[in-house]
Amino acid sequence: MNRFLTDHPVTRRNLLKGGMGLGAFALLGLAGCSNEGRGGALVGNGSVVLPTYIPYDGVAMDIKGGDGVPDTMLKYPANPKRVATGQPGDGKDVGIFGLTNTPVPPSVENNAYWQELHERLGFALTIALTPAGDFTDRFQTTVAGDQLPDLFEMFPGEVPGLPGLLSERATDLTELLSGDAVKDYPFLANIPTESWQSCVYGGKIFAVPVPRGPAQSMVMYARQDYFEAEGIDPQVTSFEEFHSLCKDLSGGNTWALGRVPLGFLRQMYEIPNEWSDEDGSLTGARLHERQEEALEAGRRLVADGLVHPDGVPATQPQRKTWLVNGTIRLLDDTFSAWPDFSNYPIDDQFRLSVVQPPLAAGGGMAGIHLGAPIQNITAISSRSADRAEALLDVINYLAAPFGSEEHLFRTYGVEGVHHELDGTDPVLTEKGSTEIQLGLKYVVEGPWVNFQAGDPDVAQAEHDAQTTVVPTAVRNPVQGLFSDTASRRGSQLREKIEAVEADILAGRQPVSAWADAAEAWAKGGGDTIRDEYEKALAAREG
Repeated sequence: MNRFLTDHPVTRRNLLKGGMGLGAFALLGLAGCSNEGRGGALVGNGSVVLPTYIPYDGVAMDIKGGDGVPDTMLKYPANPKRVATGQPGDGKDVGIFGLTNTPVPPSVENNAYWQELHERLGFALTIALTPAGDFTDRFQTTVAGDQLPDLFEMFPGEVPGLPGLLSERATDLTELLSGDAVKDYPFLANIPTESWQSCVYGGKIFAVPVPRGPAQSMVMYARQDYFEAEGIDPQVTSFEEFHSLCKDLSGGNTWALGRVPLGFLRQMYEIPNEWSDEDGSLTGARLHERQEEALEAGRRLVADGLVHPDGVPATQPQRKTWLVNGTIRLLDDTFSAWPDFSNYPIDDQFRLSVVQPPLAAGGGMAGIHLGAPIQNITAISSRSADRAEALLDVINYLAAPFGSEEHLFRTYGVEGVHHELDGTDPVLTEKGSTEIQLGLKYVVEGPWVNFQAGDPDVAQAEHDAQTTVVPTAVRNPVQGLFSDTASRRGSQLREKIEAVEADILAGRQPVSAWADAAEAWAKGGGDTIRDEYEKALAAREG
């Protein structure tokens, strides 16, 4: 196993998510577990000691984060140092069942990056890389055939019977990771505590999280370069002001919005982030008294022609193209999407800013809804339990922190082949953009760092926006908890109520139709989901 260098001594978390079907789990006898996956899945969770959080300080950040805001790096460090010595693991090959939302890269025999990765690791990394659209079927087949490799990835809220699956097919990592035990894996200790909550079931730690911090929070982007050129301030102080701004921005072949920003509107009307919690008693946001006000606001935006007419069927990449070419001026997306705009044909003038949601009636600013702290989790197969320490060593190696030599290679490959330097910043070549897409960032990753190669202004702007909105962001109180009903039926319940939502926004149904739809959601499973989350919340709190 690798041992860590002493010059920086270390003392010791919208891809497209694939929801799991029930077929494979029924075959395994996991789908109908009466305790696992319901209250019993969380029994003992309050007594689990999560891994000790020890931030890695071997790379000095340009701007240190705080109050939930991640660190920011304006320039990639020159001559990054190695933070590990030797090769990770036990020298044996490692298999991964992973997911990707990018084109599958060239196979290993035609992939210089993959070959160099093997050289550095000292063993072969076999990756069953599955496109997002095929993930559900492929995962079901793999589980049913008892063919899960050494490491496998999952989205914890989307796998029916997840606690039973983990108990049967994953290795208990509690003794290796709980509390100070994680010091043996210092880059995993660098993962914030809250990210680990999604890895605990039945009083045991079964996985490692891929942290994201606030990066998955939805915000409203504005074309700041356009607004400054026109002398317009996009920051509004009420919904009526927002409506007026959108009206001024729309006309001819230009619209203010690429779609109805319903999340942004719900923030204006102080609707909770999925659930509200009062002394352990939960209420679903769909039942909130101001939902109809937010829907009426969205309906007005559509009726007044302020939303692109093709906004509903369009993909988010298409909407981003509209924002880049000036067809729209505002677009809601996640913080993690900000660096992605560098992949579009932007000019030197292109700049973004974030519009904070105002209280609908005015009088102050509302809080954004804080996104999930993790992207996904990665478990070690029970078939590989005898190699758990070695496999954690490999995972730890892949989690090497931003600014290290290991991170530079894992993310950008070999200089002159996969990236060129812009100053000290690595910029991917065409070869790099295709070859490095092995999905390693969904196996594990260190804490999110704001960074944009070749453009420090983007990283600075992202930091400034997060500093404004993240400390006051509204949390989802059930984040990191598991509801069996939500995993099995949540998507169907969501589809039904969102169909009514879409009809209201398009004017096909009156706003008053929401009340019946929300009641049907509650009776159809929402109340059961609430009960399960309340039990899980009580278990987590001891």
